[in-house]
Amino acid sequence: RGGGGGGSGGRRGEKVGNYNVRNDRGARLMGTPGRRKTPPRQLQQLGNTGSGDHKADLEEFASVNELDTRTVEALMGLQEDQQRKVMGTNGGENSFNLKEKVKNPNAVVMSRIRKLP
Repeated sequence: RGGGGGGSGGRRGEKVGNYNVRNDRGARLMGTPGRRKTPPRQLQQLGNTGSGDHKADLEEFASVNELDTRTVEALMGLQEDQQRKVMGTNGGENSFNLKEKVKNPNAVVMSRIRKLP
């Protein structure tokens, strides 16, 4: 390259768009100071206790979340209180409907199962 000025590389302290350019080589950019980030997500409502029919809740959980056979079998191998915790029907923090919230509901369910005591 060579030479000094010219071009649009930017000089120390120069603003380019919403960024401050640190130097003209490699142009390490830093976000605008004082810029607010997006607000934190609202917490989900807690306290889901299911329909009262545990077997129906299991079937609906597997259906709504389109769980594969391996995941359903792992879930069925648990004790009822553990199944409720994984499905979120024990009144705890887990969500019942995963399909709309996560990319891979099977992975989330298997992760919940692994975390059980």
